[in-house]
Amino acid sequence: MPPRIWRRLFARLPMARSTRAYEFGLERLPTLPPGPVLDIGAGQGYGAAYLSRALAPRPVVSVDIELGCLKPARLEAGPVPPRFVLASATHLPFATDTFALAVAVMTFHCLPQPERVFREVFRTLRPGGVFLLADVDGHHWMARPFEVVEHLFISPLTRAYTPETLTALAREAGFAATAVHRRPGKERGFMQWFVARKAGALGD
Repeated sequence: MPPRIWRRLFARLPMARSTRAYEFGLERLPTLPPGPVLDIGAGQGYGAAYLSRALAPRPVVSVDIELGCLKPARLEAGPVPPRFVLASATHLPFATDTFALAVAVMTFHCLPQPERVFREVFRTLRPGGVFLLADVDGHHWMARPFEVVEHLFISPLTRAYTPETLTALAREAGFAATAVHRRPGKERGFMQWFVARKAGALGD
């Protein structure tokens, strides 16, 4: 079965509709500058819809390399519904200094050219803007089985990144400050929330 079919089947699972990772991450953000929000990896659109509610009235733009999984009729959007754009995270079709926040939840592990993704996010963030990345921790014992399953059914590009690797990618792209968060009481869990901030009016 082609990987695209597997991706669409996975998108039907309840876990693919969960917004808990978004909620936990937003609670740990520093102060954001004014501006819109970029969601990387639209999927069915539930994450973008949640962001449009949680961060209203900020506009939300969600990108994906394919939009076949979108379920617009099922989305509970905020007062400004998210806009969905067919695009790759390695070549974001947006001007420099556009977004206040970029979010990638369970998406970064399967993106090509991670260095370029970080550079593109950095470029499109406004001064003081923030990149929030939630994904599998490469140090966790589940990281290798996760990669194997993804390689077989979803994408041969999948890689579970360690906090150290994400920090290095962020620094090389130009981000001024980084932090890693985990759920209280679940510090050894497989999920990590990585936050990188671009220097500017709100920062150093």
